[in-house]
Amino acid sequence: MVPMGETALLRLLQLADSVLPIGATAHSFGLETLADEGVLKPEDVETFLSAYLEEAGALEAVFVRLSWKCGDLGALSEELNARKLARESREASLKLGRRFAELVNGMVDHGLIETDLHYCIAFGAAGAAFGIPVDAVALAYLNQSITGLISASQRLMPLGQGAASRILWNLKPAILRVSICEEASCFNPYLELASMRHGSLETRLFIS
Repeated sequence: MVPMGETALLRLLQLADSVLPIGATAHSFGLETLADEGVLKPEDVETFLSAYLEEAGALEAVFVRLSWKCGDLGALSEELNARKLARESREASLKLGRRFAELVNGMVDHGLIETDLHYCIAFGAAGAAFGIPVDAVALAYLNQSITGLISASQRLMPLGQGAASRILWNLKPAILRVSICEEASCFNPYLELASMRHGSLETRLFIS
């Protein structure tokens, strides 16, 4: 792994902070539907997120790496559009990408990143622009993604802080394994269908 300078590390920690003001806490990416239907329970969260990493996580890790290589970011975003079948999750990813890019551009006072990209693509592009090694960028992106989903689970069901921390800790090996994926593939109809049904819930805590 390429060594990372102290400034690059500090920037990565900020970009991957779960409280970054881009609205990520407003999205559950289908988890709310599964919790509402009683399918996802506290004892199932770790297993569910481990499977999520192997599919959706691996897909996004690939696009983090591709965007870090400074390819055609617009084309990458269009390709990811086609791979995200659920409109709700697709729009959420684009919204987070736009807010992330706008935040980064505002911090550096110029248009460093395009603003019409999926979140994982914008994240990878920002990591490259700040000289952060690609392996660290992919790991950080996946870790903050899973942290966000665990946080969403805590608001949807009786999942305590200790249990949530243990789940995130236990998932570190899976995050590391998935972060090095180089081929894009994802088959996750269960969660995609849950995202599509989200709008029909009588009461909703999350946007998606």
